[in-house]
Amino acid sequence: DYELCEEWGHLYPVPREDLINLHREHLLYLLEMGDMEKALQLLQRIEDPGVCLAISEQSLDQHPNLAASHFLADYLTAHFYASLTTARRNEIQALYIGSKVSKT
Repeated sequence: DYELCEEWGHLYPVPREDLINLHREHLLYLLEMGDMEKALQLLQRIEDPGVCLAISEQSLDQHPNLAASHFLADYLTAHFYASLTTARRNEIQALYIGSKVSKT
């Protein structure tokens, strides 16, 4: 149960990598289920921008389904554009455009 693990992480110290892994798996689960609203809410609950960026990028690198890839590319571009390298920005934008074309 991802929510229970998330609550545990608020009460007890959890190593950063474990927290990233937990949130990444939860995010991918929500995206695979097509629940973009809950996925967005999950990302908004994460207070540390560095953790949020890592979760979003790692999730995208897992090559999720088309809708999930589109969501993640859009989220990363909208929220972390300045934090991404030029090469990574170009890669994410190409993925976003490709997923948008494929969705139509």
